[in-house]
Amino acid sequence: MPFPPGDMVAAFGRHLHFKSLEQALCDRHPELADRVQFDDANRLMHLKVTLSGKRSVVLAQVRMGYTIVWAVMDPVLNSEPSVWPLETPDEVLVDALHAMASAHLTDVPVPSPWRWNESEPSDMTELADLLDAKGVRVRRVAAGNGYFPYGPRHSPKLDIVGGRDGSFVEAEFSDAFVRVSLKPALGWLVDVHLAECGAWGRVDLAWNLWRSTKPTPGVPRAEASVADIADVLGRGLKAWDVEVSCEPAGRGEPDSAGHRSEWQESLFADEAGPPKWLGDAGADVGQLDEETEPKTSRRSPSPQHITDTVLEQLTAFGFGDLEEGDAEQPIRSDAFHIEWHDRAKNLSTSEVQRMNGLAAAAGEDVPKRLIVITTAGISRPAAAFADTAKAFVFFVDRTADKLMALNSRAREALLPHTDPAERGLEPW
Repeated sequence: MPFPPGDMVAAFGRHLHFKSLEQALCDRHPELADRVQFDDANRLMHLKVTLSGKRSVVLAQVRMGYTIVWAVMDPVLNSEPSVWPLETPDEVLVDALHAMASAHLTDVPVPSPWRWNESEPSDMTELADLLDAKGVRVRRVAAGNGYFPYGPRHSPKLDIVGGRDGSFVEAEFSDAFVRVSLKPALGWLVDVHLAECGAWGRVDLAWNLWRSTKPTPGVPRAEASVADIADVLGRGLKAWDVEVSCEPAGRGEPDSAGHRSEWQESLFADEAGPPKWLGDAGADVGQLDEETEPKTSRRSPSPQHITDTVLEQLTAFGFGDLEEGDAEQPIRSDAFHIEWHDRAKNLSTSEVQRMNGLAAAAGEDVPKRLIVITTAGISRPAAAFADTAKAFVFFVDRTADKLMALNSRAREALLPHTDPAERGLEPW
């Protein structure tokens, strides 16, 4: 007797799984037992709870992009499905199905935390409840789940968020889109996206709470309650006094003063190559007649421009204790020691340890924290040590005027990078 083909075995396994889900739903929520039906007549197996007539709430496995997920779908045309990973426990799936079906049967909103596609109450679901009570439209809550559909309804894609990067709530105000994050190391962060600028900006949360600024981005969870955060959000965009740059940073002009410190000479020694319009001629740019240079050529960034870019972006991230220094110490801080690493070799653990020692010794009364600005990479052990030392390591991309994170603490400090309008489901 030949062994059955793999697809037949898989289909039989799904059939048994759905039968167990059917039994679990009836056992956990017997009031729905006479409405529960498992349908395997079509290619799409599904478990449904009949509402009235042909209307029902359905649990099924569906494909979103390249991933198969669980989805709980109701009969409302423009509603969003509740999406869950395949490894979601059965009791969570049937409770999610029950919550949505019961809401339709009783004509009340889906209760929290299920209405936020979460199976357990959390700071994020509590915050979402408070915002919803204030009339704010909560778009997404990512705490334990973090699976969201987006794109065209007929062929949705899957967005997986949260996880090790922390949890968040996204909400839509009349004049701004807001993301409130709770990061493992930095705590509460509030970021604002303005559609007219197409850019994100960070709210100085400590200033809005206590009229004082912290040197480090974020506010520790222990220092601010969920109600405190909701109260700040309720004050609105004008009260937050957040700066959002509507103009991308331009390239700086060469340093007209011609003075570079030793670190500047080494950090930017290899930045200036022949302009692309010269091809492989290898001409000496310094000897070219300025009038013959095409207007479209781009000058290499000056050391002052790089310093300004780094200072501007760190300040935008929420580092509140930085100011412009001098040629030998370009950025000054009472709380941080900034190291500029300009070697081709990636940062090693011993190198980060040495820098951290310099940072500790630089403090007058208490050790300073370390910020590293590098043009190279970093080893995994070195990044892990930097996290342990509560340091921040950033790579500076001199061609794009951009800082990129090289350890998890630095990654937590970055602004969001996605456009909220691109992460929603299109209407039918």
